[in-house]
Amino acid sequence: MPTMEKNSEQTEIQSAFDELAKQPADFELPDSFTKTKPMEYKFIKRNIYISKKLKRRIDDGIFCSCTPSPESPNVCGIDCHCGVLLACCSSACKCGSSCLNKPFQRRRMKKMKLVQTEKCGSGIVAAEDIKRGEFVIEYVGEVIDDETCEERLWKMKHRGDSNFYLCEVERDTVIDATYKGNKSRFINHSCCPNTDMQKWIVGGETRVGIFASKDIRKGEELTYDYRFVQYGPDQECHCGAVGCRRKLGVQPTKPKMSVKCQVYQNGGLQIGSSQAVARSKYSKVCIGEVIRIKHLENVWAY
Repeated sequence: MPTMEKNSEQTEIQSAFDELAKQPADFELPDSFTKTKPMEYKFIKRNIYISKKLKRRIDDGIFCSCTPSPESPNVCGIDCHCGVLLACCSSACKCGSSCLNKPFQRRRMKKMKLVQTEKCGSGIVAAEDIKRGEFVIEYVGEVIDDETCEERLWKMKHRGDSNFYLCEVERDTVIDATYKGNKSRFINHSCCPNTDMQKWIVGGETRVGIFASKDIRKGEELTYDYRFVQYGPDQECHCGAVGCRRKLGVQPTKPKMSVKCQVYQNGGLQIGSSQAVARSKYSKVCIGEVIRIKHLENVWAY
C-alpha cells in the first residue's frame, strides 16, 4: 500500500511538470547568478613571504652621493644614481631626510575607487587627478616560489577559476594577490594603458610599483599592460583602445631605440618573462661627454 501511494504521488508531480512545460513562461535568474562579484580577499599593506627560501635580502650596496644645495633643499631628482637604477635610496646614501627618491616609503597611495566595468568585471578608477610619473600604488600579495605557484594554478583550474592575480617578479619569485592584496589587484589590462608596472629595489628587497605613465584625470579608469602569459585558450581583450591587440597573449611591437654612443638600456617589467636588454654600438668615444638617451616618452640625461 505505501508503495502504491508513493507511485501515485510521483505521477501527479510529473503531470504537473508536463503541463508547465507546455505553457511558455518568463523566468529570470536571480542577480547572484547573473552579476559577478569580486573575489573575497584580505587587505594587506606589505608583501607576505610564504615560501621559506624566499627571504628579504639585505641592502644590495646601491647608494647615491646626492647632497642638498642652497638652490634646492630637496635632493635625489631625475639625476639620482639610485633612481636611474630603479632603487630607492637607503641609509647608505648621503641625501638625508630631504630625499625625493623613496616612493615606496614616503609617497602615499593615490585615492582610487573600486567599480564594476561593462565588459571587464571589477576595475579601479582614479578618485583624484594623478600627474605623469607619480607613484600610484604598490602591487602586493603573497610572495611564493614557482613550485607553490604551479600548485595554486592547478587548484584554480580544478575549481574553474577564471581570474588570476599572479605577477612574476623574477626567477622563482611570484607575487600572488589572489587571497591577500590591495586594490592594485583589480586594475584592468589595456593595450594603451595609463600606468606602468616597475620593479624597484627597496632595502635589498624587490618590490613592484605602479606609476602613472601619463596625466590621469579624476574618474578615469586605471590600466596597465599585463604582458599576459598564456596558460590556456586565447582570451579576448575588451580594453577598447584604438590600438587594441584583440588577444591578451599578443605582445606589442617596440620601436628600435636610437642612442648616441655605446649605452645599455634596461627594458621595463614584463610579467612572466625576463627583463629585456637592448644594446647599441657606435665607434665614437663618449667618455666624459654628456649624452641623451630617449626611450619611448622618457628622456634621461647622463
